[in-house]
Amino acid sequence: MISDQHAHCSEFLCLSPPSLLVRLLSFSSEQGPCGYPLDLPPSGLPSGQGLPPLPPGFPGLAPGPVAWSPLSPTVVIVPGRRPARLQPSWARVMAGELLEAGLVNVLVADWLLPPEQEITEGARQVGERLAQTIQTLLEDQGSSPELFHLVGFGVGAHVAGVTGACLEGTIGRITGLDPFSPVFSEADSSLSLDHTDAQYVDVIHTNFNPNEPVAPLGVPRPLGHVDFYIGRGYQLPGCPQALMKREQYLLCSHQRAYRLFTSSIRSSCPLTAFPCQGVEDFQRALCTHCHHPGLNICPQLGYDISWLPPDRPITFQPLTAVLDITATDPFCVTPFLLEVHLEGNTSLEAQLFIQLKGDVRKTPVMLVSGPSLMQFESHQIHQFLVSVRHTVQEFRTIVLHFYSQRLLYLAWRKRRIHISHLVLAQLPRHQGLVSYRTRSVTAVENHRVEVYLQKEE
Repeated sequence: MISDQHAHCSEFLCLSPPSLLVRLLSFSSEQGPCGYPLDLPPSGLPSGQGLPPLPPGFPGLAPGPVAWSPLSPTVVIVPGRRPARLQPSWARVMAGELLEAGLVNVLVADWLLPPEQEITEGARQVGERLAQTIQTLLEDQGSSPELFHLVGFGVGAHVAGVTGACLEGTIGRITGLDPFSPVFSEADSSLSLDHTDAQYVDVIHTNFNPNEPVAPLGVPRPLGHVDFYIGRGYQLPGCPQALMKREQYLLCSHQRAYRLFTSSIRSSCPLTAFPCQGVEDFQRALCTHCHHPGLNICPQLGYDISWLPPDRPITFQPLTAVLDITATDPFCVTPFLLEVHLEGNTSLEAQLFIQLKGDVRKTPVMLVSGPSLMQFESHQIHQFLVSVRHTVQEFRTIVLHFYSQRLLYLAWRKRRIHISHLVLAQLPRHQGLVSYRTRSVTAVENHRVEVYLQKEE
């Protein structure tokens, strides 16, 4: 979890409530890192359903001056369910990034449920309350629903969905950050985020496969106009690979969703995804083109949607897109397609490891063929997806290692695989990006061979 660098801020609700509590916090560059409660008149709302007052005993935080620009875009961050004493510090960090990017209206919808309240019913009530609050802004402040962008994490994604549904899908955009799966998968569909809840709904899925023995925390099924699926959907790069760090093992991939979105707000590199039917097809290098009916560009994950056609309603059919990430911010990779053209009469069952080297930098050793042995057949072209950290793009050589798991000490017993040539092409291919090629090479099982790459523009 992102560490709280502003522990002195105490704007988030922190007392266990006897009933549901919701409060809208406003963030601005002039007020510093802390948010301030945004008091709105309850006009146009049913009696008693406006924002509730602060709970008794809330540590003396008085509402500060709030600069509100009704004609400017507004982002509303919606955290997930949390313990009363645990502040969602990541929401404050995201708000700060949005302000640094030049956004004027940044709000956080803070909320608490009684411990015994059913989470689906609580999410419905919070979503309805938030919809009422936004309706007040629309009526009293003269704003427009198209200017609103709700960003919800976990349960907060479903809260945002309920809000959008209450406003009849007129909200400009909803971003679901790994929408929470347990309970909601079996709940009424009206309680889950879906693509009808806003004019554009994008969803980032980071924990859609189980962290054994625990079920995934995120919803596996597509929910939006564009659903981004990250890596394997569990144990993402940089996350613990075992239960030794139990809390981080269970939560790291789930929390990576808000880290990715926060990083994207002012990132210098794109998080490019490829339209694909599933993660397995992506890993088998079957999704290397950007074409999708009605959309001839690869989707980019994150805050910036300048790649998206401006027409509303969305003119293309909902799609799923897959991408890899690195372990650390800004998480961007440069994708390549590796083609291994085999000749000769020898086949080999092995795993393929590669490493790319430049004049100064080199990649880690990467297993590109998957966790199981695969059959490398002669006179076949084998394709692999290679994801390289975006700062490493100029290569001079490639190291190949066909690991067969056979313990052979006599050189004459080791099989040799003949490669007519290799092609390493940067994706997307239709953009005419850089590619590399090698001459013929013979590789010996369980031995590393380094081959020079010839750059082609």
